[in-house]
Amino acid sequence: MTSGHESDRTTEKIMEATYQALCEHGYPATSISKIADEFEKSKSLLYYHYEDKEELLTDFLRYLLDQLEAELAPAEGKNPTERLVAILDRLCPREVNDEGMHFRRALLEIRTQAPYREAYQEQFERSDDLILGEITDAIEDGIDGGVFRAVDAQQTAEFIYSTVHGTIELGVTLEDTTIFDRNRAMIDEYIDSHLRSSS
Repeated sequence: MTSGHESDRTTEKIMEATYQALCEHGYPATSISKIADEFEKSKSLLYYHYEDKEELLTDFLRYLLDQLEAELAPAEGKNPTERLVAILDRLCPREVNDEGMHFRRALLEIRTQAPYREAYQEQFERSDDLILGEITDAIEDGIDGGVFRAVDAQQTAEFIYSTVHGTIELGVTLEDTTIFDRNRAMIDEYIDSHLRSSS
């Protein structure tokens, strides 16, 4: 019988194989057989766990979201500004390498399928709710602490997140990594000019 630790390791390896396949082939060309090619263990083990690509990718999105949730959890000792910057660093780093671009392209391709695949839609809705919630909480904490001006926290969070999402879409579509750096600089400037309290 497989131990819990062995099962976790198998799941981790399957998720790593899925990530590699998506980076290399993109969503449309990624098949369960291509994921199996990246899987270092027995291919039959992968087919035992998943019948098709859609089932596997749904689990992959869930796995990524669990990781993101852990990473975005407020770190002890971080002030609201540091917390907001940490969230933006995770979502929209200034520098994105080729692998990062390929992976973001694959995620964007999967997102375009969300209106037609309920399982994908659920994961992206959960992801968007999580991110918006974390950004809103950081802004509200900043307002309460006198670090940020008394803005509408939710509306401001939606604007920042929409800008981040647009940056990712534009950068990936044009295959231009410099867009990340330029737009991130503008987001940081917006935070300084619109959010930071002058007192």
